[in-house]
Amino acid sequence: MYKLTQLKNGIKVITHNMPAAHGVTTSIFWGVGSRYENQKVAGVSHFLEHMFFKGTKDRPRPEDIARSIEGVGGYLNAFTNQGHTVYYNRIPKEHSGRALEVLADMMNNSLFDAAAMERERGVILEELNMYLDTPVRYIYDLMMNLLFSDSTLGRHILGTRESLQQMRRADLLNYIKRYYQPQRMVVSIAGRVDHNRAVKQVEKYFGQWRRVGQPKFKKVVGGQKGPKILIHHKKTDQVHLALAVRALPYNHKQIPVLTLLDTILGGGMSSRLFLNIREKLGLCYYINSNAEQFEDTGLFAVTAGLNTEKIELAIRSIWSELQETVNHQVKATELAEAKEYLRGGVSLESDNTDTMAIWYGTQAMFGREVKTPEQKIRELLGVKESDIMKLAKQLLARERLNLALIGPFEEKQKNNFLKILK
Repeated sequence: MYKLTQLKNGIKVITHNMPAAHGVTTSIFWGVGSRYENQKVAGVSHFLEHMFFKGTKDRPRPEDIARSIEGVGGYLNAFTNQGHTVYYNRIPKEHSGRALEVLADMMNNSLFDAAAMERERGVILEELNMYLDTPVRYIYDLMMNLLFSDSTLGRHILGTRESLQQMRRADLLNYIKRYYQPQRMVVSIAGRVDHNRAVKQVEKYFGQWRRVGQPKFKKVVGGQKGPKILIHHKKTDQVHLALAVRALPYNHKQIPVLTLLDTILGGGMSSRLFLNIREKLGLCYYINSNAEQFEDTGLFAVTAGLNTEKIELAIRSIWSELQETVNHQVKATELAEAKEYLRGGVSLESDNTDTMAIWYGTQAMFGREVKTPEQKIRELLGVKESDIMKLAKQLLARERLNLALIGPFEEKQKNNFLKILK
């Protein structure tokens, strides 16, 4: 069971005690990400994620930070997305006292050394090059740009080559001062943890942080009047596709329904898309679906690597599978299997301290209420066949479709693909 405390300055501390766990995962969430950035400093959230690992006053070298955790068998990492950034480590319970201390040292005492920043600039540029050269990854960025072309939500999380080249130390420090606010901070710990002790530690390390403003982003507004196509010409032997629609934001009451729709269509090797597009038709190597939530909107997408010569057949077949959920109610047995698939997955993941720290940290940051895995399962079990069909009709309409493609296609072929969607 979790415990939640909010400090006077707005920081939330949420813990989930797992007495049988051998390790403890400690995470710090900051409720800012790439959508908060302006074009001049695009990528600064991710740049900061890297720089917090490059040295502090007491641990001046990157290896000093790494060894403080890895030296006792643990590991540390971080990730940045559109809406938040997370720093975390996992450490054996015998050494759990140093977990938050190391993260606090990074947050409070990082040097942001100019020479280290220049080295890391090159690293991040290579990371960007890697994504641009990896179609299975880059298709996500193209999909986001197409879905949210009028918003910073659609911009690459890493930024651009131009913005990265122009990034300066002052940009990092100004961004921290403006956006790393205590009321947008969550400390989430899962494992063998004493909640009261954790609260005292957070108060010790972060109680002095004061609010200077409320971080804001421009919300996604407006609808879509017809299907849209984005083609990225690249000489490839396999077409990479993303077919997506805007969907549900955090806290929407129909998230459990969307989760089951997603599972039925593209969750695992027994899903409709995998069985019918890959196994029966042999049109692809990989195919799946996913749903993602943001504070003001969300997305539902199908992604696949497809046979280049049969791309039109593949698009028609995928669209046909989506329409099947719109026109015909799922069978009770299929829904029951999807529920059991999700119940089993949630149950298995609840043994993982990393998963539970992220689970509770994300909810403490964005949720109107915090739900346990058991509550999540109960919500899923309450979904009906008619709920799936109703939501599918709402989301999977032709005029809401966005198709992004990476392959050996020319811009003039866009109309051919548009005809398929229309």
